[in-house]
Amino acid sequence: MRRDIKERLLADKRAAANQVDAVCEKRAEGTLTAELLREHLFRYVLAKFGLEAADAPSRSLEDLAEESLAKALRTDPDQVVEAERPATCDGARWVDMKQALLIMALQREFGVALDGLRAGLADTTDELADLMFAAFPASDDGAGK
Repeated sequence: MRRDIKERLLADKRAAANQVDAVCEKRAEGTLTAELLREHLFRYVLAKFGLEAADAPSRSLEDLAEESLAKALRTDPDQVVEAERPATCDGARWVDMKQALLIMALQREFGVALDGLRAGLADTTDELADLMFAAFPASDDGAGK
């Protein structure tokens, strides 16, 4: 069982890295469009959250985070929402922390600086991708990693 978990985590890490590489390559070529970035970012988020496309209830960051937590806890996503009690002194929910960590990771891995407040308020992977696309420098060598 531990071996399966380790293999799954490594596969998810590789899948996320593949999306980063694809975006950086397209940026370097000058062929990256907002629509392509939306698709790559959605697949990146799925990999980071340990989900398959079939597991994705929507492109909502909150729904994806809840699904990811439910999968990790082996429970129903509705139970994650009901059982979630702020465990930190500032009252942050697990879902919120998962989203914040995701935004930090994508800034680091894609080499883009985002307005933390605007990124934190993004409801969907598409909205987050649009913020990223707008933040990429106009003339860019694509070297985000």
